[in-house]
Amino acid sequence: MTGSKDVISDIETARVLIVANYASVRSGLHALLLGADGIRVLGETGSAGGDAFTRLLRDVRPDVVLLDAPDESTLGTSLSAIAVPHTVSPVREDAPALVALGSDALSDVPRLQAAPFLPGWAYLSRDADGPQIVSAIRAAAEGLVVLDRAAMQRISEITGPDSGPARSAITESDFPGETLTARETEVLQQMAQGLPNKIIATRLGISLHTAKFHVAQILGKLDATSRTEAVTIGARRGYVTF
Repeated sequence: MTGSKDVISDIETARVLIVANYASVRSGLHALLLGADGIRVLGETGSAGGDAFTRLLRDVRPDVVLLDAPDESTLGTSLSAIAVPHTVSPVREDAPALVALGSDALSDVPRLQAAPFLPGWAYLSRDADGPQIVSAIRAAAEGLVVLDRAAMQRISEITGPDSGPARSAITESDFPGETLTARETEVLQQMAQGLPNKIIATRLGISLHTAKFHVAQILGKLDATSRTEAVTIGARRGYVTF
């Protein structure tokens, strides 16, 4: 996939490489993705790192790596392998996004946040269903960052109630700009679905003028120059869920 799309709904086909230690898990993930619009599975591997995995990344050039990460070491090994070709230039167009299915958000999410070579990533619980995984793959392929509710709730339990139910492990103080209102968060969630202002206005029961005003406020508060950038920043701050 070359170049970014204006909206998530514009994605064509995300090419996916499935990585899981057990053949049964690989088969199950493959089955979940069969027939999903905009998803094409390139292959499967049980290797989460090392030369074999690095060669496979180079040869099949996936847009997204779907990783079953039952423990911290699996995620760390995979990130190290993905990082190998990108140590000179941290962000490259051909670097794959990563969708990790894990069980320890408090340990795994900071590792993902500290991986600048990933153009996008998602972290879901290992019991995520097919639609959730498909949505996460599409979002990560677009360069977004996604946390499922279970992971966010777990992080919120540790970081405290002030972090809010829709915040990631990164706190709001780590970012410039103002906090979005509840209505602006609703509008941003609609923007993440690629909806134009007119449809956003209809869905939320507000005027088109008001919808445009909210969009402008969101761009200003998030210091974003486009709707796509606003969605990306909003996802990283936890305003957008998929």
